[in-house]
Amino acid sequence: MPFSKGGISASVASSPFAGGALLLLAGALIWAAPVLGQDRLPIFDTHVHYSRDAWREYPPRIVQQKLDAAHVVRALVSSSPDEGSLTLHGEDPDRFSPVLRPYRDGVNLSNWTQDAATPDYIAGRLKRGIYKGIGELHLQGSDEAAMPVMRKVARMAVEHGILLHVHSYAAPVAKLFELEPELTILWAHAGFEAPETVRRMVEKHPRLFVEFSFRSGEILGGGGDIPENWKRLLSDHTDRFMIGTDTYRSFRWEGYGELVEGHRRWLALLPPEKAKAIAFRNAARLFGAGTRLPP
Repeated sequence: MPFSKGGISASVASSPFAGGALLLLAGALIWAAPVLGQDRLPIFDTHVHYSRDAWREYPPRIVQQKLDAAHVVRALVSSSPDEGSLTLHGEDPDRFSPVLRPYRDGVNLSNWTQDAATPDYIAGRLKRGIYKGIGELHLQGSDEAAMPVMRKVARMAVEHGILLHVHSYAAPVAKLFELEPELTILWAHAGFEAPETVRRMVEKHPRLFVEFSFRSGEILGGGGDIPENWKRLLSDHTDRFMIGTDTYRSFRWEGYGELVEGHRRWLALLPPEKAKAIAFRNAARLFGAGTRLPP
């Protein structure tokens, strides 16, 4: 991508205005409009859950309304159990792309890698041919990433040409790439790692993509600007980053619009093409644009 996050593009840098400052200010004002509700930047949300605890309080019609209100036009959705994802996908396959989570009755984030039936469960579900990935998967350490169940799941992802959505720190992700170099991984929450660690990971692993659920406040920074270490990272690797909200419990649906606006606040500080890449274009390139996204 030709634009640099939080910085000045080549065209702005060559502006007759000193340092391109006026153009940069204009860009920030234009892209602040989404927060004010004017011509809002569309979002592809790559981390949505629609699990059992949300089904009664937030039926599909309400979920659709919340996405409409937030101008979220595409979403990757996973759920515990998988029926939640299938329900939303069935309601609107153009908007909701399912990601297969192995969590189900008696199998959860703390024991799924010890469940010998998990690979067969996943293999059976993948026969539907609708899933964009497997996850969100939780890994506590590198040893768990190397366990037989995890290795079988990673192999299936490669064979089916889909990604793994992984919730872990950096070390388990690195171990997965060591075991399956052809894997594609979407790293949840940027691993809750520092920007310097995220940089090291994306520079070492070309098939690693990163979503920012739970990180919008940190990226925006306490002073209302993007901290310099985040600016440098995202300037160098724009095409690797995406937006996520993580509705892991039903209460997150109540504040869904604000979760999205939290991302729009820092996206508003970027040059327009930069903001579009992170908001929806990178995800559309991996998962498909559907009919709602602009070019």
